[in-house]
Amino acid sequence: MKKPKVSFVIRTKNEGLWIGKVLKLLLRQTFKDFEIIIVDSGSTDRTLKIVKRFPVRLIQMKPEEFNFSYGLNLGISKARGEYIGIINGHSLPISDTWLEDGLRHFRDPRVVGVTGLLSMNPLAYLWRGFGRFDLLSSRDKPHPTKNMTNTNALIRKKMWRLYPFDERLPGAEDYDWACEMKSRGYRVISDRKFSVYHSHLILGRKPRFFLRPLWRQWVEMINKKKRPGESYTRLKLN
Repeated sequence: MKKPKVSFVIRTKNEGLWIGKVLKLLLRQTFKDFEIIIVDSGSTDRTLKIVKRFPVRLIQMKPEEFNFSYGLNLGISKARGEYIGIINGHSLPISDTWLEDGLRHFRDPRVVGVTGLLSMNPLAYLWRGFGRFDLLSSRDKPHPTKNMTNTNALIRKKMWRLYPFDERLPGAEDYDWACEMKSRGYRVISDRKFSVYHSHLILGRKPRFFLRPLWRQWVEMINKKKRPGESYTRLKLN
């Protein structure tokens, strides 16, 4: 089989409310050369029933095995694409050219990752057009960043092999990966066109800003790491 250009890896657990919408929007993208890998860590709702309706590869893991980094590393280890797309099970791409807009940055060989903004506007889940107003005032010009987010990211798989997501971390594995790449002289780009709508309110969960104190603790720990360095994965990579 011909290898796809991009492999999407989506971590799920009880994402039945919106995972179908996410998959439909991915399949509507103008850039079509990709595969989708679902890594599920013990869903008990409709998630598995829904994803099996779509052309995806499903990997199931036990809930007690789950770690944010390990879930990604497991999925990426099975990926065939040159680039890895990472998106959350309830993150909606802002446009049908979203993937195409993100991939164009890899024309620069120094770019190893692309990320975008997050809009927490729940109206966008009903109609994406309603959510655009709170992205319009954001920075239009793509810019280098170390604040990569795995709610919406693209990375070069060959660079992941050099530094898999660190499974010793309780979270912020995306920030850690971007910091490591920057220390090695590479670039991670943030582009508004590669943004997503990502709201916890539509799931009945606490908004993301409630997690900021915890995220700051993780970032403080990551900033103390020696660079360049090594990460840890329980997987045996070739």
